[in-house]
Amino acid sequence: MEYDWIEMMESMQDIRHFCSLHVRRAKKGGISSAQELDLLSRVALSKEKLTSHMLCAGMGISKPVVSRLVESLCRKEFLGKEACTEDHRSYFLYITHKGQEELERTYQYYLEPLYSMRRKAGEETFGRLMELIRVANHHAGETQQIQQ
Repeated sequence: MEYDWIEMMESMQDIRHFCSLHVRRAKKGGISSAQELDLLSRVALSKEKLTSHMLCAGMGISKPVVSRLVESLCRKEFLGKEACTEDHRSYFLYITHKGQEELERTYQYYLEPLYSMRRKAGEETFGRLMELIRVANHHAGETQQIQQ
């Protein structure tokens, strides 16, 4: 099946426009990017101890990018490292008290556009949108794994 590239570019523009309308940029100071927020949130919400390697797979980004994010968050004292007793080259990440406080401040600011969309669209429509986004992300992840 072949797709019209003009239609696909219009779809891509719609997706970018959606993101620009509904995703806030990080405030100055504190958490400085959506990737930092994503990484810190994953560590905070995980029921298991996470390593950088686990974050690469979960976030779909490379080891150098994860390393840069971890170092930035550690410098800001939002993340800490705990040595792995089985493999001395590895470490587990944990969120610090300062990091938890920063997450709570950032969540209110960062997520407000999504809360607003949910209120305006209603629970059912918002739920369908999120399910479609999850399906699209799943398929994109499968495609990325095949290409690697």
